[in-house]
Amino acid sequence: MKKIPALAAALITAVSFTSFFVYADEDSLPLPDVDTDFKTYMDYRAITDTDSVQYDMQLEAYTDGLGIRRIGKDVCVALGTGYADSCGERFRITLDSGNSFTAVVGDIKADSHTDPTNRYVELWEGQGDMVEFIVDTDELDEEIRIMGSIGEYDKYSGNVTGIVKLE
Repeated sequence: MKKIPALAAALITAVSFTSFFVYADEDSLPLPDVDTDFKTYMDYRAITDTDSVQYDMQLEAYTDGLGIRRIGKDVCVALGTGYADSCGERFRITLDSGNSFTAVVGDIKADSHTDPTNRYVELWEGQGDMVEFIVDTDELDEEIRIMGSIGEYDKYSGNVTGIVKLE
């Protein structure tokens, strides 16, 4: 009888140990030392260069029930060159709310608009916009449009605690 509890404890430990490595953000790219809870958005119709990758990606994208543009299951975002070299790159983004989501880069933030590390746009002292969502503003909740942050949606609230580049 003593072997069963010992075996159960070993299995729980093994599962917990494995879970730690699956969900830990130790593979995360460096994060900025600012509050990243505010997540701005841009309307997909602002992408007007018909010869660009960004434009082609929006032809492939659809708008979900929250007004966020997606390709497959990935939300479309703009990131700085501190994270992404080109459109089409994919990332897993984890928030301190416990939520995480996958994102595809649908636009690149200009280096001239970002901090010296090219990871975020300074909004105000101690606050940075790291992840800018690409949306259909006509489909956003009115509160989101008024507040100006996708972080007002529970699913996307919280500071970024990890950003991992996917293959």
